[in-house]
Amino acid sequence: MKYLKQAFDFCVNEWKSYSKNIQITLLVLGFLVAGFLVFGIQILFWGLGYTDMNNMFAFGQWIIGDLGLVALGGGAFTTGFILYIFRNDKLEPLINSTVLIGFLCYLFTLVFLVFDIGQPLRAWFGYTYPNWGPGLMPQSMLTEVVWCLTFYFCVLFIELIPIPLGHRLLDRYPVIHAIGHYMHKLMWIMAAVGTFLSFFHQGSLGGGMWGVLYGKSQWFRPHFFFLAIVMATAGGTSFMILCAWLAGKVMKKEVVPMESFQSLAKVSGIMMIAYLVFNAYDVYSMATKYVPLYDRTFVDTWGGYYGIWMLVLEFLFTLGAIVILVVPKFRNTEKTMVYGVISGVMAIVMNKSITVLHGSSVPNFPWKPFVGYNPTIQEWFVFLGGLATAVLIYMWFAKYLPLFPHADKHAHGEEHHA
Repeated sequence: MKYLKQAFDFCVNEWKSYSKNIQITLLVLGFLVAGFLVFGIQILFWGLGYTDMNNMFAFGQWIIGDLGLVALGGGAFTTGFILYIFRNDKLEPLINSTVLIGFLCYLFTLVFLVFDIGQPLRAWFGYTYPNWGPGLMPQSMLTEVVWCLTFYFCVLFIELIPIPLGHRLLDRYPVIHAIGHYMHKLMWIMAAVGTFLSFFHQGSLGGGMWGVLYGKSQWFRPHFFFLAIVMATAGGTSFMILCAWLAGKVMKKEVVPMESFQSLAKVSGIMMIAYLVFNAYDVYSMATKYVPLYDRTFVDTWGGYYGIWMLVLEFLFTLGAIVILVVPKFRNTEKTMVYGVISGVMAIVMNKSITVLHGSSVPNFPWKPFVGYNPTIQEWFVFLGGLATAVLIYMWFAKYLPLFPHADKHAHGEEHHA
């Protein structure tokens, strides 16, 4: 009873230490997580009949979360590669946050996939039978996606271990300090392996899996695989900046120096240029080569709920990110830089929405009508509740673990000066 009372008192004191806005935010996140648990159990036990899935929309709303989280989480391997392989030490203050975000993105991608397959007890089919053919060659692209996702998730887990080991209560033990120190020295290997794995599943899940479906006029094109890789490196780096910047605003202190943000923002802006050029080529090739194979015009494939306005918005967000993140005058100003990374993130979100929503809505035959998707309340809570859980985990790491070494050093310096 004594320990329960101490735990209760600790929780009460922690709650009272938060501002009113944070308390409201925590209540909203807690409500979404509770709904996620309730409706998640309902779907897992009673099936996908609680979704709006059908033969045209063979994926639930959470597949947008899968594609979006994987693409935005791609900033983790990009940042790690630039830091450990290209030795851009300006990114060091960002790396812990980046690894955690990547870990959470891939964790909840796998969680959403569990719901999406409909029969979790058969989840192991993705790794083995019946998706392997003669000569141990995979018959399904999803098999390659599942293996790469799993391996990279393990890499991120290993990269995440030094963060809790760096806590002052654990770091004071010589053995734990040595383990964390040597793991940190070997991170360049994890960064290289992670980049190798990420190239495969970013391309496969983000584009290749859809681009091989020659029965769908809105998806079929061979280069979709490579477009997804460029997209992840461009938008993912913007997402890493945005999350760390928001954490600093919530914690009301400098968690990452501005030069680190600006260094990664420049990378994001340059990759956004590559993405814009590639995306323009994608639209041109679809309009002149691939869509005509189906005896249609490119414009005719845009209709229903999801018009060509989605494509226009994606290009506008991409251009906005390029202008702000490439031009030093805008990039070096905090307020405009934030607008730039938000534009970069939104460009990727729009692309994934186009892929799933618009791509699924286009009928297989020209004489059939466009269809729309109306997610059920169960899908909304699984999707939003999963994201809320990820936010709460990130907040917990930021408060109790050395997620931002720069902020900790800065705080210690202030205490020492005082």
